[in-house]
Amino acid sequence: MRFLASVASAALFLTCAAVPTAPTKHVLHEKRAGLPHAWQKRDRATADHVMPIRIALRERNMEHAEQFIYDVADPKSPNFGKHWSPSKVANTFAPHPETKDAVLGWLEESGIARSRLSLSTGHNWVHFDGTVDEAERLFATEYWHYEHLASGGSRLACDSYSLPEHLREHIDFAMPTIQLDGLQPVENAMTSRETMREVSEGAILGSYPCGELITIECLRALYNFGPGNTSAAGNEMGIGEWADYLWEQDLPIFFKNFTSPQIPANVTPEFIAIDGGLRANLTTVAQESGVESALDFQVAYSIVYPQQLRLYQVGDGINVDSVGTFNIFLDALDASYCTYEGGDQPYVDPAYPDPNDNEGGYTGPLQCGGAPVSNVISVSYGQIEGALPYFYQVRQCNEWMKLALQGVSVLFASGDSGVANRYNAGYPDSCLNAEELYVDANGTRYSPSFPETCPYITAVGATTLLGNDTSSGEQAVTSFGSGGGFSNVFALPSYQASAVANFMDKYAPNYGPNVYNDTGIARGFPDVSAIGDDVAIVFNGTTYSVGGTSASAPIFAGIVTLLNEARLAVNKTAVGFLNPTLYAHPEAFNDITIGSNPGCGTGGFNATPGWDPVTGLGTPDFEKLKAIYLALP
Repeated sequence: MRFLASVASAALFLTCAAVPTAPTKHVLHEKRAGLPHAWQKRDRATADHVMPIRIALRERNMEHAEQFIYDVADPKSPNFGKHWSPSKVANTFAPHPETKDAVLGWLEESGIARSRLSLSTGHNWVHFDGTVDEAERLFATEYWHYEHLASGGSRLACDSYSLPEHLREHIDFAMPTIQLDGLQPVENAMTSRETMREVSEGAILGSYPCGELITIECLRALYNFGPGNTSAAGNEMGIGEWADYLWEQDLPIFFKNFTSPQIPANVTPEFIAIDGGLRANLTTVAQESGVESALDFQVAYSIVYPQQLRLYQVGDGINVDSVGTFNIFLDALDASYCTYEGGDQPYVDPAYPDPNDNEGGYTGPLQCGGAPVSNVISVSYGQIEGALPYFYQVRQCNEWMKLALQGVSVLFASGDSGVANRYNAGYPDSCLNAEELYVDANGTRYSPSFPETCPYITAVGATTLLGNDTSSGEQAVTSFGSGGGFSNVFALPSYQASAVANFMDKYAPNYGPNVYNDTGIARGFPDVSAIGDDVAIVFNGTTYSVGGTSASAPIFAGIVTLLNEARLAVNKTAVGFLNPTLYAHPEAFNDITIGSNPGCGTGGFNATPGWDPVTGLGTPDFEKLKAIYLALP
């Protein structure tokens, strides 16, 4: 799994500490838990410094989201598979006119002229350029300069901020405020560890036992599926990539040596450029930036062909100093989500046109809508709950929910650091400060991944074979820790309630609440798992065996694509949001009961009978899942 991870260079960034105001007028809205170890507070911001300010308006009907989802995704619902149209989604959740009027009225009363204010396409964001002094008065706070100790870069931000009490029901959050860390999503392929090894020249299907090299034959034996034989129109599987490029010249070599029936040499994915996404060239291969993409596409093609794949290449590869790169992907899929104003949140999301145009950055506008939406989307990247503001995560999770309502199955790799997390490319696995829940190199509390903890995502963990062949069975991966645990942000969804209760009652470790969220009412992840070790790929002409939940996610997503092919062949809709049906049918999985995911100075969690926060429900049995989904409306 890959975490987009680098800290910003010398560009200006932002941070703040609350100024006391009359409690009857303002109430605390968000407060950063603490100061991450990489940052140091410096001096107060200049009052006349101008910065872009965005206010996220509260969307309507979010309190009914789970009800809406269950209506189309619960296998017991008579409306299963009756997915919503994009227009129905946009209209249902658009902010109420009263919300827009209340916020615009407050800003005008506070001295921000109406001519300075603009609204996003869906009228769910308000944007204006304002001074530090104006922002401090609006949000009852103080802005300070914070220095990132490793890079020397600075950021303006606040430690907390407040909103007028009568507006809290109308506003999700404001930016820039408490955000400090600018992390890119990080890939989850364990290419920097010993799990990537070169395979001897001449390796082909059958030349190694499955215990040494996982190929399509091994996957079919493990998960009970056969070669793909259909390619329904509109069922192309989508894979997102960030600052990692698919070297298409490797595909014919992989197809010749590791696919059966052999995929033609001229097959390439449909290329979808988002905000300047480019195809690979000799430079990117020389930088060895394509291992993640090679893994994602080669393993998926071996499963779904003759169905096609769709490559979403997100961002120009230059303006990637951001935790919010998933947001610009969502912008391209859903015009109502984006702002048209250069990124969703200043100093968090990348800005387009790219201000780094002198370095070859993309000079076009932020893409808002227009990208085709796949029935299945696989993402092998992740971020960290502890590095992101609460409301930011909730807002993005709601957008994944909207895709689920439209029948999209979104699968994310669960992470490769066990109960810890790869905080940044320059840092080791990091845990959380036990008291304040921010990322801390010396922390001892488990660090959940985001958006894997969003309840509308299907998170995929990793397994490995117990022996040298598929008949030996599987255990939790041992060459790295399969990401898993319990959210500190999102509540336990009802589809998962009985599974989590069983684990907490019978198998939960007694580490105490300062180590992980042991309340039993938090979202647990992963949901499922698949092989994630010793997977065969071809990169830059050479065959490697690669490990990571980056392998597990496209494997499971490929199997979901085959399920869609089966349903579409009998004139039924795509399977859509997976989790309610998967949790209702644990018998369709190979239960994994061996292994663990250690980290943060503990043994982590153990794989146990039933669902566990290491391997989820287990690994799939395609024929059992196929029978279940074909029996549904």
